[in-house]
Amino acid sequence: MVILEKENNENNKVSIKLERHRWPDEIAKEKRKKKIIITVTASVIFSFFLGWQFNRLVSVNGTPSSSGNVAKFERIYNEVVKDWYFTRDMKDPETEIMDNAIKGMFEMNGDIHSTYMTKDEMLQLNQSINMDFVGIGIQYYSGEGANVVTRVFRDSPAEKAGVKAGDVLVKIDGESIETWKSDQIKEHIVGEEGTSVKLEFLRGSETLNMDIVRSRVTAVVWGEIIQDNIGYLEISSFGNKLAENTEMYLKDFKDSNVDRLIIDLRDNGGGYLQAIQEISKLFLDNKAVVYQEDFTDGKVVSYTTDNSVASQYPFENIVILINGDTASASEVMTLALSENLNVKTVGVTSYGKGTVQTQRSFGDQSSIKLTIAKWLSPSGKSIHEVGIVPDVEVKQADIFYAQFPQIDENENIPYDSVHGAVSYVQKGLSYLGYHQGRVDGYYDSATDAALASFANAVNVPYNKSINLELTKQVYSAVVRDWSMHKAERDVQLNKAIEVVKNGN
Repeated sequence: MVILEKENNENNKVSIKLERHRWPDEIAKEKRKKKIIITVTASVIFSFFLGWQFNRLVSVNGTPSSSGNVAKFERIYNEVVKDWYFTRDMKDPETEIMDNAIKGMFEMNGDIHSTYMTKDEMLQLNQSINMDFVGIGIQYYSGEGANVVTRVFRDSPAEKAGVKAGDVLVKIDGESIETWKSDQIKEHIVGEEGTSVKLEFLRGSETLNMDIVRSRVTAVVWGEIIQDNIGYLEISSFGNKLAENTEMYLKDFKDSNVDRLIIDLRDNGGGYLQAIQEISKLFLDNKAVVYQEDFTDGKVVSYTTDNSVASQYPFENIVILINGDTASASEVMTLALSENLNVKTVGVTSYGKGTVQTQRSFGDQSSIKLTIAKWLSPSGKSIHEVGIVPDVEVKQADIFYAQFPQIDENENIPYDSVHGAVSYVQKGLSYLGYHQGRVDGYYDSATDAALASFANAVNVPYNKSINLELTKQVYSAVVRDWSMHKAERDVQLNKAIEVVKNGN
């Protein structure tokens, strides 16, 4: 998603956004599928703040239209609110019927990116972009009775207190967390800004006790030096603090003589256009074209970099990682760097979100989004519904593209049968090294042997059938392995390291 601001003819601000929109049925479907989750954020996105306010442009008290069609709509609306039997099941019939009517108007016009959003939906959208939350600023892997810190965010309370990746969290406020579930740990770590939490860690054989004061943490970017002269930036969202947080890492890289950089935009669905404009100053020289917009009337406007500080952070080579969920603002940045700096891309083809929507808010804080333009690359290229094809295509293991199967709680899938759960398990076992055979969902002897070995290794029952519990065990084993061995397992990142070293 990308958000920008312009002046309209009445000198009112209009908020413009490019976004990868997800419909409610798509969201529900994604909730049903369990994709591989890399880490658990200990500090949790528990208390997002709004971060950026959309400007109110259209007043609900505006002058009503005298058109016959609008009058017809108003009459139908009034009749439905007054006499429709099922309004008795609604909490607020007038609001709900109007919201549904407006959504229907957009949904029937074939543009999935033009839509109506209620106040609550707008709040959720705003909260999802900046990735600011109150906590201590760590991510950790929880499994097999151990809670291992995998990341400590830059300038976070945890970093200031001295927490390091690899530390094992064992107690919270004096209580052992050995048997706690992830949700319990989150509930005890999050809290109000300015309050403290007492944590006990193990670092090797050393026990460390820390009182950490909770504060607001920004998790839009993560950085580290992965080899002697290679820096790594993982940008999760184009929030409004992205540039300043990115620059902190770039300063660290500069101090450590890092001259090669990998920017990871995988699974980044976008953010604010202002964030793109700000972060471009870290990489592009003044007057470099970042992107263009092609409007309805045929007018094309270019947006360029100003106040550049790129000379302070020179890199010999930069590589960008992309995948099928790299969308919108991420695609804008990818093309801006690839066309201006000849930056190479590694991964798989990106999402392909290339249209621009204007957002206009009403007095009740609901909003409409309407497509008004396409955005173009610096050279005038559109990737809408096409995506960015990487310079070097590298796919992850099949399991990372697999949906968790639909399988009933009491269902048993027998040997010599075909089922989606069989394919999922085959892909998981292949990733884990237990299986080298087919992954098409046919339950053959090789799959049976692999399952028997896996079940024995994780100490779960196995009787020549696949059920929900066994499938979950495979899922958990993949998550655990990825979390603990990502450096070796991430073939896309390893290829990016190779490319950034060699420059080709």
